[in-house]
Amino acid sequence: MKKVFAVAFFMVFILSLSGLSLGQTVYTGLIFDAQSLTFTPSGSVKIFDEDGREVYGSAYVSKDWADKQGIVSYAKSLDQAKANPRVAGNPLVIKAVRVTGPNNKDLVISNDDARRVRDLAKNLNFLDAAKVVIIVP
Repeated sequence: MKKVFAVAFFMVFILSLSGLSLGQTVYTGLIFDAQSLTFTPSGSVKIFDEDGREVYGSAYVSKDWADKQGIVSYAKSLDQAKANPRVAGNPLVIKAVRVTGPNNKDLVISNDDARRVRDLAKNLNFLDAAKVVIIVP
Protein backbone atom coordinates (compact mmCIF):
# COMPACT_ATOMS: atom_id res chain seq x y z
CA MET A 1 0.00 0.00 0.00
CA LYS A 2 2.85 2.39 0.78
CA LYS A 3 4.33 1.73 -2.64
CA VAL A 4 1.04 2.58 -4.42
CA PHE A 5 0.74 5.80 -2.40
CA ALA A 6 4.35 6.72 -3.17
CA VAL A 7 3.85 6.16 -6.92
CA ALA A 8 0.61 8.19 -6.92
CA PHE A 9 2.28 11.02 -4.99
CA PHE A 10 5.23 10.98 -7.40
CA MET A 11 2.91 11.21 -10.44
CA VAL A 12 1.00 14.15 -8.94
CA PHE A 13 4.33 15.83 -8.14
CA ILE A 14 5.60 15.38 -11.72
CA LEU A 15 2.32 16.69 -13.15
CA SER A 16 2.50 19.75 -10.93
CA LEU A 17 6.07 20.45 -12.04
CA SER A 18 5.02 20.22 -15.69
CA GLY A 19 2.12 22.60 -15.14
CA LEU A 20 -0.48 19.98 -16.06
CA SER A 21 -3.33 19.14 -13.75
CA LEU A 22 -4.97 15.76 -13.35
CA GLY A 23 -8.09 17.07 -15.11
CA GLN A 24 -6.27 18.65 -18.07
CA THR A 25 -6.59 16.75 -21.31
CA VAL A 26 -3.36 16.09 -23.15
CA TYR A 27 -3.68 16.87 -26.85
CA THR A 28 -1.43 15.44 -29.55
CA GLY A 29 -1.84 18.34 -31.96
CA LEU A 30 -4.19 20.92 -33.41
CA ILE A 31 -6.68 20.69 -36.24
CA PHE A 32 -8.07 23.96 -37.59
CA ASP A 33 -11.32 23.44 -39.50
CA ALA A 34 -11.51 25.89 -42.41
CA GLN A 35 -13.57 23.75 -44.78
CA SER A 36 -16.54 26.15 -44.83
CA LEU A 37 -14.35 29.19 -45.58
CA THR A 38 -12.73 30.55 -48.75
CA PHE A 39 -9.28 29.69 -47.42
CA THR A 40 -6.27 29.38 -49.74
CA PRO A 41 -3.63 26.89 -48.52
CA SER A 42 -0.16 28.36 -48.14
CA GLY A 43 3.26 27.30 -46.91
CA SER A 44 3.38 30.35 -44.67
CA VAL A 45 -0.10 30.31 -43.12
CA LYS A 46 -0.73 32.21 -39.91
CA ILE A 47 -3.47 31.78 -37.34
CA PHE A 48 -4.75 34.91 -35.56
CA ASP A 49 -7.22 35.61 -32.79
CA GLU A 50 -10.14 37.99 -33.35
CA ASP A 51 -8.02 40.90 -32.09
CA GLY A 52 -5.37 40.29 -34.75
CA ARG A 53 -2.76 38.74 -32.45
CA GLU A 54 -0.85 35.84 -33.95
CA VAL A 55 -1.57 32.47 -32.33
CA TYR A 56 0.47 30.30 -34.70
CA GLY A 57 2.79 30.72 -37.67
CA SER A 58 6.35 30.12 -38.79
CA ALA A 59 7.75 32.06 -35.82
CA TYR A 60 6.45 29.30 -33.52
CA VAL A 61 8.33 26.50 -35.31
CA SER A 62 12.06 25.86 -35.37
CA LYS A 63 13.62 26.70 -38.75
CA ASP A 64 15.03 23.18 -39.16
CA TRP A 65 11.63 21.62 -38.52
CA ALA A 66 9.85 24.05 -40.83
CA ASP A 67 12.37 23.40 -43.61
CA LYS A 68 11.96 19.62 -43.33
CA GLN A 69 8.27 19.25 -42.46
CA GLY A 70 6.59 22.57 -43.21
CA ILE A 71 4.57 24.37 -40.57
CA VAL A 72 1.22 22.66 -41.34
CA SER A 73 -0.32 19.77 -43.21
CA TYR A 74 -3.60 19.97 -45.08
CA ALA A 75 -6.54 17.56 -45.20
CA LYS A 76 -9.90 17.48 -47.00
CA SER A 77 -11.97 16.05 -44.12
CA LEU A 78 -11.96 15.73 -40.35
CA ASP A 79 -11.38 11.97 -40.60
CA GLN A 80 -8.39 12.51 -42.90
CA ALA A 81 -7.02 15.19 -40.56
CA LYS A 82 -7.38 13.00 -37.45
CA ALA A 83 -5.59 10.15 -39.24
CA ASN A 84 -2.62 12.37 -40.14
CA PRO A 85 0.45 11.14 -38.21
CA ARG A 86 1.32 14.75 -37.46
CA VAL A 87 -1.60 15.02 -34.99
CA ALA A 88 -2.84 11.42 -34.57
CA GLY A 89 -4.00 10.36 -31.14
CA ASN A 90 -6.05 13.07 -29.51
CA PRO A 91 -5.92 16.33 -31.50
CA LEU A 92 -7.82 19.42 -30.43
CA VAL A 93 -10.21 20.54 -33.19
CA ILE A 94 -10.86 24.26 -33.54
CA LYS A 95 -13.23 25.85 -36.04
CA ALA A 96 -11.82 28.88 -37.83
CA VAL A 97 -14.26 31.80 -37.84
CA ARG A 98 -12.97 33.62 -40.93
CA VAL A 99 -10.08 34.11 -43.33
CA THR A 100 -7.77 37.10 -43.48
CA GLY A 101 -4.58 38.28 -45.10
CA PRO A 102 -3.51 38.53 -48.71
CA ASN A 103 -5.30 35.97 -50.90
CA ASN A 104 -7.23 34.59 -47.90
CA LYS A 105 -4.20 32.55 -46.79
CA ASP A 106 -4.48 33.17 -43.03
CA LEU A 107 -7.13 32.08 -40.53
CA VAL A 108 -8.85 33.70 -37.58
CA ILE A 109 -10.07 31.72 -34.57
CA SER A 110 -12.18 32.97 -31.67
CA ASN A 111 -10.46 34.70 -28.78
CA ASP A 112 -11.63 31.91 -26.45
CA ASP A 113 -10.07 29.25 -28.68
CA ALA A 114 -6.89 31.32 -29.02
CA ARG A 115 -6.64 31.59 -25.22
CA ARG A 116 -7.05 27.83 -24.96
CA VAL A 117 -4.31 27.19 -27.53
CA ARG A 118 -1.94 29.57 -25.75
CA ASP A 119 -2.64 27.96 -22.38
CA LEU A 120 -2.08 24.46 -23.75
CA ALA A 121 1.08 25.50 -25.59
CA LYS A 122 2.70 26.48 -22.29
CA ASN A 123 2.96 22.80 -21.36
CA LEU A 124 2.73 20.88 -24.63
CA ASN A 125 5.02 20.98 -27.67
CA PHE A 126 2.50 20.78 -30.50
CA LEU A 127 3.22 24.29 -31.74
CA ASP A 128 7.01 24.18 -31.88
CA ALA A 129 6.84 20.68 -33.39
CA ALA A 130 4.32 21.92 -35.99
CA LYS A 131 1.67 19.38 -35.00
CA VAL A 132 -0.95 21.29 -36.93
CA VAL A 133 -3.35 20.23 -39.68
CA ILE A 134 -5.82 22.49 -41.48
CA ILE A 135 -8.98 21.11 -43.06
CA VAL A 136 -9.42 22.86 -46.40
CA PRO A 137 -12.47 23.32 -48.63
